[in-house]
Amino acid sequence: MPPARVAAEALVGKLLCNKYRVVQLLGSGGVGHVYLADRAGRPQEAAPSRVALKVLRAELRDDPLVVARFEREADAASRVRHPNVLRVEALERAGDAPCFAMDLLVGLDLADTLSFTRSLVPARAVRIAAHLAAGLEAAHRAGVIHRDVKPENVFLVHAADGREIVKLLDFGLSFIAGQGEGALFPRVVGTPEYMAPEQAHGAPAAPAADVYSLGIVLYEMLAGRVPFQGTYPAIAEKHAREPPPPPHRLHPGLLMSRELDAVVRKALVKDPRGRFA
Repeated sequence: MPPARVAAEALVGKLLCNKYRVVQLLGSGGVGHVYLADRAGRPQEAAPSRVALKVLRAELRDDPLVVARFEREADAASRVRHPNVLRVEALERAGDAPCFAMDLLVGLDLADTLSFTRSLVPARAVRIAAHLAAGLEAAHRAGVIHRDVKPENVFLVHAADGREIVKLLDFGLSFIAGQGEGALFPRVVGTPEYMAPEQAHGAPAAPAADVYSLGIVLYEMLAGRVPFQGTYPAIAEKHAREPPPPPHRLHPGLLMSRELDAVVRKALVKDPRGRFA
């Protein structure tokens, strides 16, 4: 077993922050490990007794830039309270390990869903996009710009009553109004296939960039692929200069209304002032 895995597994069974009993390791990413944990003692009112706990990897805790980004993720996400945004609690520390608790979700992310289905029927795509828009609106009201809206950061929860609940995740690249960035992030952040033209060219963070990214996600749900493909910086020029092909050109069997087509086109206007506010 790799040393990093051994270190991660060593926390299983431990009590962290005097309140989270680690049950098992759920998964590991480039920055942190995510654990299933039980809230020890009497849980706070309305707080779930079982959570997902994200802990910064041990080998990264001496890197001030990584620690600052991890803290920014927790700070940004914990500011937003909305049914369509993953609930994240404030940053805590278990010894030298920064960590934060999140609601435990059961389901699939949108990227995995699209890998199985390729595209979605328009009614489902519109419903998912509408819920994401509501979550983003709440984030923007809280002064948070996500900057990385994409299918991997959208989770579809399968509720016990059969409903599909949409959750926006991962505020790791987010911008918080009133907080300087310094050297925290490079000038251009995001995922090239989903970046607004102005974002790809390093413009200051603004809600309109999230609207554009959401438009790309809606386009992908309908057409089965993103409108522009390639690598940065060439793809940034496509976003800036080329009109997206109509979704039905990439998905010939797609039946979508003129109204829906107009919504997609407005979300993907090159000038951020022309998008939905």
